[in-house]
Amino acid sequence: MKLNYLSNMTTKQVRNLEKKTNIALFPMGPCEVHGTHLPMMVDVVSANEMTERAAQKLKDKGIETLIAPTLHYTLADIANSFDGNITLKFETVANIVEDVCLGLAKWGFDKIVIICAHGEPKNNEAIKEGIKRASLKKDGLNVKVSAWFHHGLPRMSSVCKGEHPEWDFHAGEWETGLILLRHPELVDQEELIKLKPNYEAEHLFERISAGKNDWKDVGAPLAYLGDPQIATKETGDKVYDIFSDIVVEEVLELI
Repeated sequence: MKLNYLSNMTTKQVRNLEKKTNIALFPMGPCEVHGTHLPMMVDVVSANEMTERAAQKLKDKGIETLIAPTLHYTLADIANSFDGNITLKFETVANIVEDVCLGLAKWGFDKIVIICAHGEPKNNEAIKEGIKRASLKKDGLNVKVSAWFHHGLPRMSSVCKGEHPEWDFHAGEWETGLILLRHPELVDQEELIKLKPNYEAEHLFERISAGKNDWKDVGAPLAYLGDPQIATKETGDKVYDIFSDIVVEEVLELI
């Protein structure tokens, strides 16, 4: 069934959708390094995958949603020492989130779930600041940041094949699996076979709290955490089905 992508709709189609739903999904992800084997767009693909699956599952339940255009940049300072990384300032992220949420709410889409595929704490703070500013300007606005990662990590442990799925955080088994599923031609297989399991994510947040602010300083010198070699497209499919279930649950909580 057809999903409602704002960027593909005419103004009349948007007006008609306003009569059916007040729910919008807003995906975002940075242009950021993901190991030496994956493209910079992994988090964008990830955010879109969760969003589209969730929108379809909701549609199957008779609930329409509006899918806002994906934001292809976030604050991604942690990857600044790697070629190609692009990061936004804190204020830029906060301002964009504020403006997009207010823009959606202006047309009646005032129940919004932001699906951000980049979990850098400073970026999360910027998103929340943007939501706070928007909420002060628009009565009835209800915006939630999806906690897909927090709730999804325990659930996916039975699906992943790696030794420590609880420390598979970045460019590891499930993100590599997603790109094998959606864009296998963009996976550098020659690089992939060189990558051994890296479970330094066990110490990631304590290192960030201690002031470390680069992948190279938090235990990921090649910008991956987990076991990318063990990835399969089947695992990617199963994991993102779990993640999208969480987004669905979050939308239902807003209704």
